[in-house]
Amino acid sequence: MMFHHLKDKKIPIIYAVLFPLLLISLIALGHYICSNISLNKYIVSIEGELAYYTLTTDKLIAKVKNLTQNLSDRTVQRDLYQQRYNEEKGRMDTFSYQITDIKSTVGDLEKLNQIDEELLMKYSKVYFLNENYSPELLTKIPSEYTYNTNKEYAFHSKAWFFLKAMLSDASASSTDLKIISAYRSFYTQGEVKSGYTMIYGSGSNQFSADQGYSEHQLGTTVDLTTSKIGSSFTGFEKTEAYQWLLDNAYKYGFILSYPKDNSYYQFEPWHWRFVGRVLAAKLNQDKKNFYDLEQREIDLYRISFFD
Repeated sequence: MMFHHLKDKKIPIIYAVLFPLLLISLIALGHYICSNISLNKYIVSIEGELAYYTLTTDKLIAKVKNLTQNLSDRTVQRDLYQQRYNEEKGRMDTFSYQITDIKSTVGDLEKLNQIDEELLMKYSKVYFLNENYSPELLTKIPSEYTYNTNKEYAFHSKAWFFLKAMLSDASASSTDLKIISAYRSFYTQGEVKSGYTMIYGSGSNQFSADQGYSEHQLGTTVDLTTSKIGSSFTGFEKTEAYQWLLDNAYKYGFILSYPKDNSYYQFEPWHWRFVGRVLAAKLNQDKKNFYDLEQREIDLYRISFFD
């Protein structure tokens, strides 16, 4: 009815135009207001999240700083512990070296205790061996190495290896060397000296030691000859065998006890004593004789006697 009533009235054209525009404006305004409200809510939401993340970031930064400080403290502690460890390790290493030195010293002392101190003494008219002394162990020398094959000879067991090697190598080089005298006991030396004294009188003192002063009693000394010369020893110094000994005996630990112009006995090119390869090599290098050295210097080589 209402619309019907309006139909009967004439509505001005301007109203007809303005009304839709007004309606559209109202709708747009409502939409704008609604959109503005939503945008504000969104902004508030974003601000809330930003505040949250800002707070979280601050916490993270604070935590990172804290962790960084802890790491720095731990690094300082680690370096301190490392320094203490290195210091302690240094002390332990020093202690270990000291223990090693002690063990080495103890080992050397044990080795020295096992080596007869008499073996390097200067006996010829200097030191005395009593009637009870004899080598700790003697080895019978095989007859292939002796001049008198029907006679028994003995040599210090621990030094026999060196004598055997020397004689074997000499034989391999076609050098004729034979043993004519080796170990002699205190009493055997007395008998030998008595026999020479009966023949040569006091002149025997030039080539024969009294009992207790003979290197033969040590069991480390031999008299050497050749198959041709035999027991006379005459001309032995002119043989190739003697020259071979001069050139090679030191390699096996043997030295010529009584060279020319020595102060003890006449020149005995056949008389060779084992003193160990180290000392023999040293004497050969320095062109010195055993009896030229002081006893305290000789004693330094006792530890290497059987090396």
